[in-house]
Amino acid sequence: MSWNRPTVIRVQRGMKRSLQGPFVVLVVLAACAAPGGSPGGPSSESPDQSSPPASDTGGGETGAIDHPTGDEAILVVDYTGGMVPVQFMVASLPTFVLLGDGRVIMQGPQTLEFPGPAYPALIERTLTEDGIQTVLRGVEDTNLFTADLELRGAQAMVADASDTRFALNAGGQDVTVSIYGLGALLPDMEMPPGISSAEVEAHRVLGGLNDGLMTLESWLPADAWQAEGWQPYQPEAFRLYVRDASGEPVEGGDLPEQVREWPTDDDPAAFGAEETSFGDSTRCGVVDGELAATWLEELSAANQMTRWTDDGERRFSVIARPLLPHEDPACPELLGAA
Repeated sequence: MSWNRPTVIRVQRGMKRSLQGPFVVLVVLAACAAPGGSPGGPSSESPDQSSPPASDTGGGETGAIDHPTGDEAILVVDYTGGMVPVQFMVASLPTFVLLGDGRVIMQGPQTLEFPGPAYPALIERTLTEDGIQTVLRGVEDTNLFTADLELRGAQAMVADASDTRFALNAGGQDVTVSIYGLGALLPDMEMPPGISSAEVEAHRVLGGLNDGLMTLESWLPADAWQAEGWQPYQPEAFRLYVRDASGEPVEGGDLPEQVREWPTDDDPAAFGAEETSFGDSTRCGVVDGELAATWLEELSAANQMTRWTDDGERRFSVIARPLLPHEDPACPELLGAA
């Protein structure tokens, strides 16, 4: 399969990307016309033209691409870097996750209201083994996932952009491809010295891959999915970042502050352990099991300005980060936080 697409307007993280209909047609046509490779993919000048090895999967299909099973991640796409506050960094979620059991977890529709919901909308749907293989063949056909690759040429064109990071574990490969300012380099631009045509082509190919992953349901056949429709993702654990906000003015001007009762029996002032990267005594801890279910219900009724109290006097802010099945639940070290 070839991840080709027409020229589209690309936007930075935090803005909604619009995909034009012709891309869907091109993907379908490419799947039929170019099963052995991507005529519109990386040129001979691309960073690496070899393909990852293929082997049998647990499904027994000869020539299929091997991959992890269960809760292990096959492919994860996320954003890193950029000048963002630590509060944003800890709440950041991958934009696409494909797990070994075929589950695809993505961010669902996001509202533009302020204050926004305390719990980000996540959705999931499960691919069949044939669906997994279709996605993996599309990744393989980019010819970019043969070794770790970091492309940062767009720094000469764009300041303070994020890196789009593709982490693949399949076909005997455990590879991360990271590209700065994805979509910032277009073929018709005049490039400064040091930016190769191969890197410009990588922007095109990886942009097409990213767009295709974000719109799987628009081009995968119905039998690539185990069931119809996306479902809400129900996290089994959360990282909670808790801060004493007693006495602070309410953000948002005239918007009323929403105060709720702290939903569990623990002391919020002693929750978890302090995260020094915040510089404001924020503490991080993990809740799972029944506590996670309690917090899911609580967060679903709250917004980004909600404060929680345990005695009617103290106020605590909470940043909730739902954990995905493949992730280490421990609070991460936040080195280099902005």
